[in-house]
Amino acid sequence: MTKTSWWPFRGLAARVAGTLAVALLPIGAIAVFQAVQIGAEEQRRLEAALLTSTAEASAGEALAIASASGAVSTLAAHMAADGRTGDNCSDMFETLVQYTRQFSFAGYTDLDGTLQCASEGVGRDMRDGMVFPIMDEQRRPLVLASGYGSISGTSVIVSAAPVYRGTDYLGFVAVSVPHSRIFGIPGSVGTESALNIVTFNADGAVLSADRAFDRLENTLPVGRALTSLVSPRQYAFSGRSVDGEDRMFAVVPIIPGVIYALGSWPRETIVWSRLSPVLFPVLMLIVGLIVAFGAVNALVIRHIRRLKNNLKVFSGSRRIVPLSNGRGMAQELAEIDEAWTDLASQLVHDEAELENMVHEKNVLLKEVHHRVKNNLQLIASIVNLKIRRAHSPEARRTLKEVQGRVMSIASVHRALYSSPSNAQVRADELLRSVIDSTIMAGTTEDWSVEINQTYAPVLLYPDQAVPLLLLASEAVTNALKYIGRLDDGRAELDIALTSVTEDEAMLRVNNTRGTPFIPPDQVAGSGLGRSLIAGFATQVGGTVETLVDDNFYDFRLTFEAEAFDPSERETIVEDVELDREGDSD
Repeated sequence: MTKTSWWPFRGLAARVAGTLAVALLPIGAIAVFQAVQIGAEEQRRLEAALLTSTAEASAGEALAIASASGAVSTLAAHMAADGRTGDNCSDMFETLVQYTRQFSFAGYTDLDGTLQCASEGVGRDMRDGMVFPIMDEQRRPLVLASGYGSISGTSVIVSAAPVYRGTDYLGFVAVSVPHSRIFGIPGSVGTESALNIVTFNADGAVLSADRAFDRLENTLPVGRALTSLVSPRQYAFSGRSVDGEDRMFAVVPIIPGVIYALGSWPRETIVWSRLSPVLFPVLMLIVGLIVAFGAVNALVIRHIRRLKNNLKVFSGSRRIVPLSNGRGMAQELAEIDEAWTDLASQLVHDEAELENMVHEKNVLLKEVHHRVKNNLQLIASIVNLKIRRAHSPEARRTLKEVQGRVMSIASVHRALYSSPSNAQVRADELLRSVIDSTIMAGTTEDWSVEINQTYAPVLLYPDQAVPLLLLASEAVTNALKYIGRLDDGRAELDIALTSVTEDEAMLRVNNTRGTPFIPPDQVAGSGLGRSLIAGFATQVGGTVETLVDDNFYDFRLTFEAEAFDPSERETIVEDVELDREGDSD
Protein backbone atom coordinates (compact mmCIF):
# COMPACT_ATOMS: atom_id res chain seq x y z
CA MET A 1 0.00 0.00 0.00
CA THR A 2 1.11 3.61 -0.65
CA LYS A 3 2.06 5.53 2.50
CA THR A 4 0.06 8.71 3.16
CA SER A 5 2.27 11.81 3.16
CA TRP A 6 1.73 14.81 5.39
CA TRP A 7 2.95 17.17 2.67
CA PRO A 8 -0.09 19.32 1.76
CA PHE A 9 0.96 19.97 -1.86
CA ARG A 10 1.24 16.29 -2.76
CA GLY A 11 -2.44 16.17 -3.78
CA LEU A 12 -3.40 16.79 -7.41
CA ALA A 13 -6.01 19.46 -6.64
CA ALA A 14 -3.50 21.53 -4.65
CA ARG A 15 -0.94 21.35 -7.44
CA VAL A 16 -3.40 22.42 -10.16
CA ALA A 17 -4.82 25.21 -7.98
CA GLY A 18 -1.35 26.55 -7.24
CA THR A 19 -0.39 26.50 -10.90
CA LEU A 20 -3.53 28.38 -11.97
CA ALA A 21 -3.00 30.92 -9.19
CA VAL A 22 0.51 31.65 -10.47
CA ALA A 23 -0.92 32.16 -13.98
CA LEU A 24 -3.23 34.95 -12.70
CA LEU A 25 -6.07 33.47 -14.67
CA PRO A 26 -8.89 35.20 -12.74
CA ILE A 27 -7.38 38.66 -13.22
CA GLY A 28 -6.82 38.02 -16.91
CA ALA A 29 -10.35 36.75 -17.39
CA ILE A 30 -11.83 39.83 -15.69
CA ALA A 31 -9.69 42.18 -17.78
CA VAL A 32 -10.66 40.43 -21.01
CA PHE A 33 -14.32 40.50 -19.99
CA GLN A 34 -14.21 44.24 -19.35
CA ALA A 35 -12.44 44.86 -22.67
CA VAL A 36 -15.04 42.77 -24.48
CA GLN A 37 -17.83 44.70 -22.78
CA ILE A 38 -16.28 47.98 -23.91
CA GLY A 39 -15.99 46.64 -27.45
CA ALA A 40 -19.60 45.47 -27.42
CA GLU A 41 -20.77 48.87 -26.17
CA GLU A 42 -18.81 50.56 -28.95
CA GLN A 43 -20.39 48.20 -31.46
CA ARG A 44 -23.88 49.06 -30.18
CA ARG A 45 -23.09 52.79 -30.41
CA LEU A 46 -21.96 52.44 -34.01
CA GLU A 47 -25.05 50.42 -34.88
CA ALA A 48 -27.32 53.05 -33.32
CA ALA A 49 -25.52 55.79 -35.25
CA LEU A 50 -25.90 53.87 -38.51
CA LEU A 51 -29.61 53.28 -37.88
CA THR A 52 -30.12 57.00 -37.21
CA SER A 53 -28.14 58.04 -40.30
CA THR A 54 -30.02 55.52 -42.47
CA ALA A 55 -33.38 56.80 -41.24
CA GLU A 56 -32.35 60.43 -41.89
CA ALA A 57 -30.84 59.65 -45.31
CA SER A 58 -33.94 57.73 -46.44
CA ALA A 59 -36.32 60.52 -45.39
CA GLY A 60 -36.58 61.72 -48.99
CA GLU A 61 -37.48 58.24 -50.28
CA ALA A 62 -39.92 57.77 -47.41
CA LEU A 63 -41.67 61.07 -48.08
CA ALA A 64 -41.84 60.52 -51.85
CA ILE A 65 -43.06 56.93 -51.62
CA ALA A 66 -45.55 57.74 -48.84
CA SER A 67 -46.88 60.69 -50.87
CA ALA A 68 -47.21 58.48 -53.98
CA SER A 69 -48.88 55.67 -52.01
CA GLY A 70 -51.38 58.13 -50.51
CA ALA A 71 -52.08 59.62 -53.93
CA VAL A 72 -52.78 56.26 -55.59
CA SER A 73 -55.06 55.23 -52.71
CA THR A 74 -57.10 58.42 -53.12
CA LEU A 75 -57.21 58.12 -56.92
CA ALA A 76 -58.22 54.43 -56.72
CA ALA A 77 -61.08 55.28 -54.33
CA HIS A 78 -62.24 58.11 -56.65
CA MET A 79 -62.18 55.90 -59.75
CA ALA A 80 -64.07 53.15 -57.92
CA ALA A 81 -66.78 55.63 -56.87
CA ASP A 82 -67.04 57.64 -60.13
CA GLY A 83 -65.94 55.19 -62.80
CA ARG A 84 -65.97 57.80 -65.59
CA THR A 85 -63.34 57.66 -68.31
CA GLY A 86 -62.39 60.04 -71.04
CA ASP A 87 -61.04 63.60 -71.20
CA ASN A 88 -62.75 64.77 -68.02
CA CYS A 89 -61.20 62.03 -65.87
CA SER A 90 -57.71 62.89 -67.19
CA ASP A 91 -58.02 66.41 -65.73
CA MET A 92 -57.70 65.00 -62.23
CA PHE A 93 -54.43 63.19 -63.08
CA GLU A 94 -52.99 66.20 -64.96
CA THR A 95 -53.75 68.48 -62.01
CA LEU A 96 -52.05 66.08 -59.60
CA VAL A 97 -48.83 65.97 -61.64
CA GLN A 98 -48.90 69.74 -62.24
CA TYR A 99 -49.14 70.67 -58.54
CA THR A 100 -47.00 67.86 -57.14
CA ARG A 101 -43.61 68.45 -58.68
CA GLN A 102 -42.02 65.16 -57.51
CA PHE A 103 -44.57 63.19 -59.60
CA SER A 104 -43.83 62.77 -63.30
CA PHE A 105 -46.89 60.69 -64.26
CA ALA A 106 -50.30 59.60 -62.92
CA GLY A 107 -52.88 57.47 -64.70
CA TYR A 108 -55.59 54.84 -64.64
CA THR A 109 -55.24 51.59 -66.66
CA ASP A 110 -58.34 49.43 -67.19
CA LEU A 111 -58.69 45.65 -67.05
CA ASP A 112 -57.68 45.29 -70.75
CA GLY A 113 -54.40 47.17 -70.28
CA THR A 114 -55.53 50.45 -71.96
CA LEU A 115 -54.48 53.74 -70.33
CA GLN A 116 -57.96 55.33 -70.00
CA CYS A 117 -57.17 58.40 -67.90
CA ALA A 118 -53.70 59.87 -67.38
CA SER A 119 -51.61 62.98 -67.13
CA GLU A 120 -50.27 62.00 -70.57
CA GLY A 121 -50.34 59.09 -73.02
CA VAL A 122 -54.12 58.38 -72.85
CA GLY A 123 -55.13 55.40 -74.96
CA ARG A 124 -51.71 53.74 -74.81
CA ASP A 125 -51.46 49.94 -74.45
CA MET A 126 -49.78 49.23 -71.08
CA ARG A 127 -49.78 45.42 -71.29
CA ASP A 128 -46.11 45.35 -72.27
CA GLY A 129 -45.14 47.57 -69.34
CA MET A 130 -43.64 46.41 -66.04
CA VAL A 131 -46.63 47.19 -63.79
CA PHE A 132 -49.58 45.70 -65.70
CA PRO A 133 -48.52 41.99 -65.65
CA ILE A 134 -47.84 42.13 -61.91
CA MET A 135 -51.04 44.00 -61.03
CA ASP A 136 -53.09 41.73 -63.31
CA GLU A 137 -51.79 38.72 -61.36
CA GLN A 138 -51.53 40.00 -57.76
CA ARG A 139 -54.16 42.81 -57.71
CA ARG A 140 -52.79 44.40 -54.54
CA PRO A 141 -50.97 47.69 -53.72
CA LEU A 142 -47.30 47.60 -54.69
CA VAL A 143 -44.23 49.76 -55.20
CA LEU A 144 -41.75 48.99 -58.00
CA ALA A 145 -38.65 50.56 -59.51
CA SER A 146 -38.04 50.78 -63.25
CA GLY A 147 -34.88 51.82 -65.01
CA TYR A 148 -36.95 53.12 -67.90
CA GLY A 149 -40.55 54.30 -67.32
CA SER A 150 -43.06 53.54 -70.07
CA ILE A 151 -44.36 57.17 -70.14
CA SER A 152 -41.62 59.32 -68.61
CA GLY A 153 -38.73 57.43 -70.22
CA THR A 154 -36.55 57.90 -67.12
CA SER A 155 -35.64 55.84 -64.03
CA VAL A 156 -38.67 55.99 -61.74
CA ILE A 157 -40.33 54.51 -58.67
CA VAL A 158 -43.90 53.45 -59.45
CA SER A 159 -46.62 53.21 -56.79
CA ALA A 160 -49.79 51.37 -57.89
CA ALA A 161 -53.11 50.40 -56.29
CA PRO A 162 -55.97 48.26 -57.66
CA VAL A 163 -59.43 49.72 -58.37
CA TYR A 164 -62.35 47.60 -57.16
CA ARG A 165 -66.09 48.23 -57.44
CA GLY A 166 -67.47 45.88 -54.86
CA THR A 167 -65.57 42.68 -55.56
CA ASP A 168 -65.06 43.39 -59.28
CA TYR A 169 -61.53 44.35 -60.34
CA LEU A 170 -61.65 47.28 -62.81
CA GLY A 171 -57.95 48.12 -63.27
CA PHE A 172 -55.29 50.06 -61.38
CA VAL A 173 -54.03 53.58 -60.69
CA ALA A 174 -50.27 54.28 -60.88
CA VAL A 175 -48.09 57.29 -59.93
CA SER A 176 -44.42 57.65 -60.99
CA VAL A 177 -41.68 59.44 -59.01
CA PRO A 178 -38.38 59.94 -60.92
CA HIS A 179 -35.25 59.01 -59.00
CA SER A 180 -33.73 62.35 -59.98
CA ARG A 181 -36.36 64.21 -57.91
CA ILE A 182 -36.20 62.17 -54.71
CA PHE A 183 -33.32 63.97 -53.00
CA GLY A 184 -34.58 67.38 -54.02
CA ILE A 185 -38.00 67.21 -52.36
CA PRO A 186 -38.75 68.92 -49.04
CA GLY A 187 -37.70 66.79 -46.07
CA SER A 188 -34.80 65.15 -47.92
CA VAL A 189 -31.33 65.34 -46.34
CA GLY A 190 -27.92 64.82 -47.81
CA THR A 191 -26.16 61.55 -47.07
CA GLU A 192 -22.76 61.25 -45.42
CA SER A 193 -19.87 60.61 -47.76
CA ALA A 194 -19.20 57.10 -46.36
CA LEU A 195 -22.89 56.12 -46.07
CA ASN A 196 -24.58 54.24 -48.91
CA ILE A 197 -28.41 54.05 -49.08
CA VAL A 198 -30.52 51.51 -51.02
CA THR A 199 -34.32 51.28 -50.86
CA PHE A 200 -36.13 48.06 -51.78
CA ASN A 201 -39.63 46.60 -51.57
CA ALA A 202 -40.86 43.50 -49.70
CA ASP A 203 -40.27 41.38 -52.84
CA GLY A 204 -36.55 42.23 -52.81
CA ALA A 205 -36.65 44.61 -55.80
CA VAL A 206 -34.35 47.68 -55.54
CA LEU A 207 -36.31 50.97 -55.77
CA SER A 208 -33.61 53.61 -55.42
CA ALA A 209 -29.95 54.02 -54.60
CA ASP A 210 -27.44 56.79 -54.07
CA ARG A 211 -25.17 55.28 -56.75
CA ALA A 212 -25.54 53.73 -60.20
CA PHE A 213 -27.55 50.50 -60.31
CA ASP A 214 -24.69 48.61 -61.97
CA ARG A 215 -22.52 49.23 -58.87
CA LEU A 216 -25.09 48.29 -56.25
CA GLU A 217 -23.60 44.82 -55.68
CA ASN A 218 -20.55 46.43 -54.07
CA THR A 219 -22.69 47.76 -51.20
CA LEU A 220 -24.97 44.75 -50.63
CA PRO A 221 -24.17 41.99 -48.08
CA VAL A 222 -22.82 38.72 -49.44
CA GLY A 223 -25.00 35.64 -49.01
CA ARG A 224 -28.12 37.53 -47.87
CA ALA A 225 -30.93 38.24 -50.31
CA LEU A 226 -32.88 41.45 -49.87
CA THR A 227 -36.04 39.47 -49.12
CA SER A 228 -34.29 37.91 -46.10
CA LEU A 229 -33.68 41.42 -44.67
CA VAL A 230 -37.40 42.25 -44.51
CA SER A 231 -38.46 42.79 -40.88
CA PRO A 232 -41.13 44.84 -39.06
CA ARG A 233 -38.43 46.41 -36.86
CA GLN A 234 -35.17 48.18 -37.59
CA TYR A 235 -31.91 46.37 -36.85
CA ALA A 236 -28.19 46.36 -37.69
CA PHE A 237 -25.64 43.65 -38.51
CA SER A 238 -22.09 43.27 -39.78
CA GLY A 239 -20.97 41.49 -42.93
CA ARG A 240 -18.96 41.63 -46.12
CA SER A 241 -19.90 43.25 -49.41
CA VAL A 242 -19.39 41.63 -52.79
CA ASP A 243 -16.07 43.40 -53.28
CA GLY A 244 -14.81 41.87 -49.98
CA GLU A 245 -15.06 45.01 -47.83
CA ASP A 246 -16.07 44.69 -44.17
CA ARG A 247 -19.17 46.83 -43.71
CA MET A 248 -21.84 47.52 -41.13
CA PHE A 249 -25.44 47.33 -42.41
CA ALA A 250 -28.71 48.78 -41.06
CA VAL A 251 -32.28 47.98 -42.18
CA VAL A 252 -34.99 50.61 -41.52
CA PRO A 253 -38.67 50.09 -42.52
CA ILE A 254 -39.93 53.10 -44.51
CA ILE A 255 -43.43 51.67 -44.96
CA PRO A 256 -43.56 48.44 -42.87
CA GLY A 257 -44.42 45.48 -45.05
CA VAL A 258 -43.89 47.52 -48.26
CA ILE A 259 -40.69 49.62 -48.46
CA TYR A 260 -37.35 49.33 -46.61
CA ALA A 261 -34.07 51.24 -46.56
CA LEU A 262 -30.67 49.50 -46.36
CA GLY A 263 -27.82 51.71 -45.17
CA SER A 264 -24.18 50.71 -44.86
CA TRP A 265 -20.75 52.11 -44.21
CA PRO A 266 -17.26 50.59 -43.82
CA ARG A 267 -16.31 49.22 -40.42
CA GLU A 268 -13.67 51.18 -38.60
CA THR A 269 -10.15 49.76 -38.74
CA ILE A 270 -8.96 48.31 -35.44
CA VAL A 271 -6.11 50.59 -34.46
CA TRP A 272 -3.77 50.43 -31.50
CA SER A 273 -6.04 52.72 -29.46
CA ARG A 274 -8.79 50.07 -29.57
CA LEU A 275 -6.48 47.08 -29.39
CA SER A 276 -4.28 48.06 -26.45
CA PRO A 277 -6.93 47.65 -23.67
CA VAL A 278 -7.47 44.06 -24.77
CA LEU A 279 -3.99 43.02 -25.87
CA PHE A 280 -2.29 42.83 -22.46
CA PRO A 281 -5.08 40.85 -20.71
CA VAL A 282 -5.26 38.47 -23.65
CA LEU A 283 -1.50 37.89 -23.63
CA MET A 284 -1.56 37.34 -19.88
CA LEU A 285 -4.43 34.90 -20.24
CA ILE A 286 -2.67 32.97 -23.01
CA VAL A 287 0.52 32.68 -20.96
CA GLY A 288 -1.47 31.50 -17.95
CA LEU A 289 -3.29 28.87 -19.97
CA ILE A 290 -0.02 27.60 -21.46
CA VAL A 291 1.53 27.28 -18.02
CA ALA A 292 -1.60 25.60 -16.64
CA PHE A 293 -1.79 23.16 -19.54
CA GLY A 294 1.87 22.26 -19.18
CA ALA A 295 1.39 21.63 -15.49
CA VAL A 296 -1.74 19.52 -15.92
CA ASN A 297 -0.09 17.56 -18.71
CA ALA A 298 2.95 16.82 -16.58
CA LEU A 299 0.97 15.99 -13.44
CA VAL A 300 -2.12 14.23 -14.82
CA ILE A 301 -2.54 13.75 -18.55
CA ARG A 302 0.61 11.77 -19.25
CA HIS A 303 -0.18 9.37 -16.40
CA ILE A 304 -3.77 8.96 -17.60
CA ARG A 305 -2.55 8.15 -21.11
CA ARG A 306 -0.20 5.51 -19.72
CA LEU A 307 -3.06 4.07 -17.67
CA LYS A 308 -5.21 3.92 -20.81
CA ASN A 309 -2.48 2.06 -22.67
CA ASN A 310 -2.08 -0.34 -19.75
CA LEU A 311 -5.84 -1.01 -19.85
CA LYS A 312 -5.61 -1.82 -23.56
CA VAL A 313 -2.71 -4.21 -22.89
CA PHE A 314 -4.73 -5.91 -20.15
CA SER A 315 -7.80 -6.15 -22.38
CA GLY A 316 -5.84 -7.87 -25.13
CA SER A 317 -3.42 -10.09 -23.22
CA ARG A 318 -4.53 -10.00 -19.55
CA ARG A 319 -1.04 -8.71 -18.69
CA ILE A 320 -1.00 -6.30 -15.73
CA VAL A 321 1.38 -3.32 -16.15
CA PRO A 322 1.53 -0.79 -13.26
CA LEU A 323 2.04 2.90 -13.99
CA SER A 324 5.25 3.39 -12.00
CA ASN A 325 6.77 2.94 -8.59
CA GLY A 326 4.94 6.06 -7.38
CA ARG A 327 7.84 8.54 -7.59
CA GLY A 328 6.95 11.92 -9.09
CA MET A 329 3.26 11.01 -9.33
CA ALA A 330 0.42 12.62 -7.37
CA GLN A 331 -0.89 10.66 -4.40
CA GLU A 332 -4.37 10.30 -5.92
CA LEU A 333 -2.98 8.83 -9.13
CA ALA A 334 -0.77 6.44 -7.20
CA GLU A 335 -3.82 5.22 -5.26
CA ILE A 336 -5.78 4.80 -8.52
CA ASP A 337 -2.91 2.79 -10.00
CA GLU A 338 -2.80 0.56 -6.94
CA ALA A 339 -6.59 0.05 -6.98
CA TRP A 340 -6.47 -0.76 -10.71
CA THR A 341 -3.77 -3.40 -10.34
CA ASP A 342 -5.64 -5.03 -7.41
CA LEU A 343 -8.87 -5.06 -9.45
CA ALA A 344 -7.13 -6.51 -12.50
CA SER A 345 -5.53 -9.27 -10.41
CA GLN A 346 -8.88 -10.17 -8.86
CA LEU A 347 -10.55 -10.15 -12.28
CA VAL A 348 -7.96 -12.53 -13.72
CA HIS A 349 -8.43 -14.85 -10.75
CA ASP A 350 -12.25 -14.75 -11.07
CA GLU A 351 -12.10 -15.38 -14.82
CA ALA A 352 -9.90 -18.43 -14.26
CA GLU A 353 -12.38 -19.84 -11.73
CA LEU A 354 -15.30 -19.10 -14.06
CA GLU A 355 -13.63 -20.79 -17.00
CA ASN A 356 -12.96 -23.82 -14.83
CA MET A 357 -16.62 -23.96 -13.76
CA VAL A 358 -17.80 -23.62 -17.37
CA HIS A 359 -15.45 -26.40 -18.43
CA GLU A 360 -16.77 -28.68 -15.67
CA LYS A 361 -20.36 -27.84 -16.62
CA ASN A 362 -19.74 -28.65 -20.28
CA VAL A 363 -18.13 -31.96 -19.35
CA LEU A 364 -21.08 -32.90 -17.15
CA LEU A 365 -23.56 -31.79 -19.81
CA LYS A 366 -21.84 -33.88 -22.47
CA GLU A 367 -21.92 -36.84 -20.10
CA VAL A 368 -25.67 -36.37 -19.56
CA HIS A 369 -26.29 -36.15 -23.30
CA HIS A 370 -24.17 -39.22 -23.90
CA ARG A 371 -26.07 -41.22 -21.28
CA VAL A 372 -29.47 -40.09 -22.63
CA LYS A 373 -28.42 -41.14 -26.12
CA ASN A 374 -27.20 -44.53 -24.84
CA ASN A 375 -30.40 -45.08 -22.85
CA LEU A 376 -32.58 -44.29 -25.86
CA GLN A 377 -30.54 -46.65 -28.01
CA LEU A 378 -30.81 -49.32 -25.29
CA ILE A 379 -34.60 -48.90 -25.14
CA ALA A 380 -34.81 -49.17 -28.92
CA SER A 381 -32.69 -52.34 -28.87
CA ILE A 382 -34.88 -53.90 -26.14
CA VAL A 383 -38.02 -53.10 -28.13
CA ASN A 384 -36.39 -54.59 -31.23
CA LEU A 385 -35.75 -57.85 -29.32
CA LYS A 386 -39.39 -57.89 -28.24
CA ILE A 387 -40.49 -57.41 -31.84
CA ARG A 388 -38.48 -60.44 -32.96
CA ARG A 389 -39.99 -62.63 -30.23
CA ALA A 390 -43.59 -61.43 -30.58
CA HIS A 391 -45.94 -63.99 -32.10
CA SER A 392 -49.00 -61.95 -33.11
CA PRO A 393 -48.88 -59.35 -35.91
CA GLU A 394 -50.73 -56.84 -33.73
CA ALA A 395 -48.09 -57.06 -31.00
CA ARG A 396 -45.26 -56.65 -33.50
CA ARG A 397 -46.99 -53.66 -35.07
CA THR A 398 -47.55 -52.04 -31.66
CA LEU A 399 -43.95 -52.63 -30.58
CA LYS A 400 -42.67 -51.28 -33.90
CA GLU A 401 -44.69 -48.08 -33.35
CA VAL A 402 -43.18 -47.77 -29.87
CA GLN A 403 -39.71 -48.27 -31.35
CA GLY A 404 -40.41 -45.61 -33.99
CA ARG A 405 -41.43 -43.08 -31.33
CA VAL A 406 -38.33 -43.84 -29.27
CA MET A 407 -36.20 -43.27 -32.35
CA SER A 408 -38.07 -40.01 -32.98
CA ILE A 409 -37.23 -38.87 -29.44
CA ALA A 410 -33.61 -39.86 -30.03
CA SER A 411 -33.56 -37.95 -33.31
CA VAL A 412 -34.99 -34.85 -31.62
CA HIS A 413 -32.48 -35.12 -28.79
CA ARG A 414 -29.57 -35.49 -31.21
CA ALA A 415 -30.69 -32.53 -33.36
CA LEU A 416 -31.34 -30.27 -30.36
CA TYR A 417 -28.21 -30.85 -28.32
CA SER A 418 -25.82 -31.06 -31.25
CA SER A 419 -26.31 -27.31 -31.73
CA PRO A 420 -23.39 -25.15 -30.49
CA SER A 421 -25.59 -23.23 -28.03
CA ASN A 422 -27.68 -24.59 -25.17
CA ALA A 423 -29.64 -21.35 -24.79
CA GLN A 424 -32.22 -20.31 -27.38
CA VAL A 425 -32.22 -22.42 -30.55
CA ARG A 426 -33.55 -21.91 -34.07
CA ALA A 427 -36.74 -23.97 -34.18
CA ASP A 428 -36.86 -23.75 -37.99
CA GLU A 429 -33.46 -25.43 -38.43
CA LEU A 430 -34.25 -28.22 -35.95
CA LEU A 431 -37.71 -28.80 -37.46
CA ARG A 432 -36.26 -29.23 -40.93
CA SER A 433 -33.72 -31.80 -39.66
CA VAL A 434 -36.23 -33.83 -37.61
CA ILE A 435 -39.04 -33.72 -40.17
CA ASP A 436 -36.71 -34.71 -43.01
CA SER A 437 -35.79 -37.82 -41.02
CA THR A 438 -39.45 -38.55 -40.28
CA ILE A 439 -40.40 -38.20 -43.95
CA MET A 440 -37.58 -40.53 -45.06
CA ALA A 441 -38.71 -43.15 -42.54
CA GLY A 442 -42.41 -42.88 -43.41
CA THR A 443 -42.32 -42.86 -47.22
CA THR A 444 -41.18 -45.23 -49.95
CA GLU A 445 -39.60 -44.56 -53.33
CA ASP A 446 -42.78 -45.41 -55.27
CA TRP A 447 -44.78 -42.67 -53.55
CA SER A 448 -45.26 -39.61 -55.73
CA VAL A 449 -46.09 -37.06 -53.05
CA GLU A 450 -45.36 -33.34 -53.40
CA ILE A 451 -43.86 -32.21 -50.08
CA ASN A 452 -43.57 -28.47 -49.35
CA GLN A 453 -41.71 -27.21 -46.28
CA THR A 454 -41.60 -23.57 -45.16
CA TYR A 455 -40.02 -22.50 -41.87
CA ALA A 456 -39.78 -19.00 -40.41
CA PRO A 457 -36.83 -18.24 -38.07
CA VAL A 458 -38.36 -18.69 -34.59
CA LEU A 459 -36.16 -18.70 -31.45
CA LEU A 460 -37.18 -21.02 -28.59
CA TYR A 461 -35.67 -22.29 -25.37
CA PRO A 462 -34.98 -26.06 -25.22
CA ASP A 463 -37.77 -26.76 -22.69
CA GLN A 464 -40.26 -25.56 -25.32
CA ALA A 465 -38.38 -26.68 -28.42
CA VAL A 466 -38.25 -30.39 -27.37
CA PRO A 467 -42.02 -30.94 -27.10
CA LEU A 468 -42.55 -28.86 -30.26
CA LEU A 469 -40.18 -31.10 -32.25
CA LEU A 470 -41.79 -34.27 -30.86
CA LEU A 471 -45.26 -32.92 -31.64
CA ALA A 472 -44.19 -32.00 -35.20
CA SER A 473 -42.70 -35.48 -35.72
CA GLU A 474 -45.92 -37.11 -34.47
CA ALA A 475 -48.11 -34.85 -36.61
CA VAL A 476 -46.06 -35.55 -39.76
CA THR A 477 -46.08 -39.29 -38.99
CA ASN A 478 -49.86 -39.14 -38.67
CA ALA A 479 -50.14 -37.23 -41.97
CA LEU A 480 -47.96 -39.78 -43.82
CA LYS A 481 -50.11 -42.69 -42.56
CA TYR A 482 -53.34 -41.22 -43.84
CA ILE A 483 -52.22 -39.19 -46.86
CA GLY A 484 -54.15 -39.97 -50.02
CA ARG A 485 -54.38 -39.06 -53.67
CA LEU A 486 -57.18 -36.75 -54.87
CA ASP A 487 -59.35 -37.43 -57.90
CA ASP A 488 -57.16 -35.15 -60.06
CA GLY A 489 -54.07 -37.22 -59.14
CA ARG A 490 -52.55 -34.72 -56.67
CA ALA A 491 -51.00 -35.90 -53.42
CA GLU A 492 -49.54 -33.10 -51.27
CA LEU A 493 -48.06 -32.63 -47.82
CA ASP A 494 -47.48 -29.04 -46.68
CA ILE A 495 -45.50 -28.32 -43.51
CA ALA A 496 -45.02 -24.70 -42.38
CA LEU A 497 -43.81 -22.78 -39.34
CA THR A 498 -44.91 -19.14 -39.55
CA SER A 499 -44.69 -16.07 -37.29
CA VAL A 500 -48.22 -14.81 -36.63
CA THR A 501 -47.09 -11.88 -34.45
CA GLU A 502 -43.83 -10.81 -32.84
CA ASP A 503 -44.24 -13.38 -30.03
CA GLU A 504 -46.73 -15.84 -31.54
CA ALA A 505 -46.03 -18.60 -34.07
CA MET A 506 -48.04 -21.35 -35.78
CA LEU A 507 -47.08 -24.89 -36.89
CA ARG A 508 -49.25 -26.23 -39.69
CA VAL A 509 -49.35 -29.73 -41.23
CA ASN A 510 -51.75 -30.12 -44.15
CA ASN A 511 -52.21 -33.33 -46.20
CA THR A 512 -54.53 -34.51 -48.94
CA ARG A 513 -57.00 -37.34 -48.19
CA GLY A 514 -58.64 -39.10 -51.15
CA THR A 515 -57.38 -42.60 -52.03
CA PRO A 516 -54.87 -43.62 -49.30
CA PHE A 517 -51.38 -44.90 -50.10
CA ILE A 518 -51.49 -47.31 -47.15
CA PRO A 519 -54.53 -49.63 -46.91
CA PRO A 520 -56.84 -48.63 -44.02
CA ASP A 521 -56.63 -52.08 -42.40
CA GLN A 522 -52.87 -51.58 -41.88
CA VAL A 523 -53.19 -48.23 -40.08
CA ALA A 524 -56.06 -48.77 -37.70
CA GLY A 525 -55.71 -46.01 -35.10
CA SER A 526 -55.57 -46.57 -31.36
CA GLY A 527 -55.55 -42.91 -30.28
CA LEU A 528 -52.00 -43.01 -28.92
CA GLY A 529 -50.71 -40.43 -31.42
CA ARG A 530 -53.54 -38.06 -30.62
CA SER A 531 -52.85 -38.42 -26.90
CA LEU A 532 -49.16 -37.68 -27.45
CA ILE A 533 -49.98 -34.61 -29.56
CA ALA A 534 -52.34 -33.32 -26.87
CA GLY A 535 -49.70 -33.85 -24.17
CA PHE A 536 -46.95 -32.17 -26.18
CA ALA A 537 -49.26 -29.25 -27.06
CA THR A 538 -49.93 -28.74 -23.34
CA GLN A 539 -46.20 -28.62 -22.61
CA VAL A 540 -45.57 -26.22 -25.48
CA GLY A 541 -48.40 -24.03 -24.18
CA GLY A 542 -50.22 -23.95 -27.50
CA THR A 543 -53.70 -24.48 -28.91
CA VAL A 544 -54.48 -27.26 -31.41
CA GLU A 545 -57.02 -26.79 -34.19
CA THR A 546 -57.96 -29.28 -36.92
CA LEU A 547 -59.90 -28.55 -40.10
CA VAL A 548 -61.20 -31.56 -42.04
CA ASP A 549 -63.06 -31.84 -45.34
CA ASP A 550 -63.34 -34.47 -48.08
CA ASN A 551 -60.01 -33.47 -49.68
CA PHE A 552 -57.75 -32.13 -46.93
CA TYR A 553 -56.84 -32.65 -43.30
CA ASP A 554 -55.37 -29.46 -41.78
CA PHE A 555 -53.58 -29.58 -38.40
CA ARG A 556 -52.62 -26.28 -36.73
CA LEU A 557 -50.77 -25.52 -33.49
CA THR A 558 -50.65 -21.90 -32.34
CA PHE A 559 -48.27 -21.03 -29.50
CA GLU A 560 -46.24 -18.22 -27.96
CA ALA A 561 -42.48 -18.28 -27.50
CA GLU A 562 -41.99 -18.38 -23.74
CA ALA A 563 -39.09 -17.25 -21.57
CA PHE A 564 -36.82 -19.80 -19.95
CA ASP A 565 -38.41 -21.50 -16.93
CA PRO A 566 -35.90 -23.32 -14.70
CA SER A 567 -38.65 -25.25 -12.90
CA GLU A 568 -39.45 -28.78 -14.03
CA ARG A 569 -42.32 -29.14 -16.46
CA GLU A 570 -43.98 -32.53 -16.58
CA THR A 571 -45.61 -33.73 -19.78
CA ILE A 572 -48.94 -35.40 -18.99
CA VAL A 573 -50.11 -37.79 -21.68
CA GLU A 574 -53.69 -38.98 -21.21
CA ASP A 575 -55.86 -41.16 -23.36
CA VAL A 576 -57.92 -39.22 -25.86
CA GLU A 577 -60.96 -40.86 -27.42
CA LEU A 578 -61.06 -41.08 -31.20
CA ASP A 579 -63.41 -38.49 -32.68
CA ARG A 580 -62.74 -39.10 -36.34
CA GLU A 581 -61.83 -41.92 -38.60
CA GLY A 582 -58.17 -42.27 -39.43
CA ASP A 583 -56.58 -40.90 -36.28
CA SER A 584 -52.92 -41.49 -35.56
CA ASP A 585 -51.79 -44.52 -33.61
